[in-house]
Amino acid sequence: MGLEIKQEEEGAVRILVLKGRLDTETAADLELTLQDLLGTGERYFLLDLAGIGYVSSAGLRVLLGLAKKLDGKGSLRLSGLSAAVRQVFDVAGFGKLFAIFPNRDAALDDAPRIRLEVLLAQKAAALLRTAAPTPPSPPAIELARAAALLLGIKPVAAVGKSAPSMRTPAVPQSAFERQRNAIAARSESSGLMAKLRRLFGGKS
Repeated sequence: MGLEIKQEEEGAVRILVLKGRLDTETAADLELTLQDLLGTGERYFLLDLAGIGYVSSAGLRVLLGLAKKLDGKGSLRLSGLSAAVRQVFDVAGFGKLFAIFPNRDAALDDAPRIRLEVLLAQKAAALLRTAAPTPPSPPAIELARAAALLLGIKPVAAVGKSAPSMRTPAVPQSAFERQRNAIAARSESSGLMAKLRRLFGGKS
């Protein structure tokens, strides 16, 4: 029996639903899939292992390799482990190395949903012609939102299952100009733009 890999998305989290066996023959398939996702910038993963009946040392090595790559740059969560699979993790000493949850809902309960903030930070970095930190820190998120306002960018009200988009506010030009100028004046007086430049590596 091979390994079936189904991909889903919840906010900023990439969910991989696995079914079958994660052994010497199939571990390479999972590793290639993960490498492709990392290459596209994915950093938050949930592996749903409810459909996995067996995990070998090769499968464990792939998971451990992913965890090391994400250390400090994202997160890896596992859910739905059967009693037999959980025993393999515990015997190998891996049970304490991973964030393991009984089911997908529990794993997603406080999972990071930062795609909107990432987009705002990137937009602010583009304004300053610097590189945005990924993932952005809380101060970066706050300052990125302020920069987005200065740019006239208004995020959508809620973050759903798909990546949110950004759009310019549908207000009369004159009102928009007054709002932007007022924000810009307050930001300059409070040193906000200097903070933004320092945050994203620009010159103050």
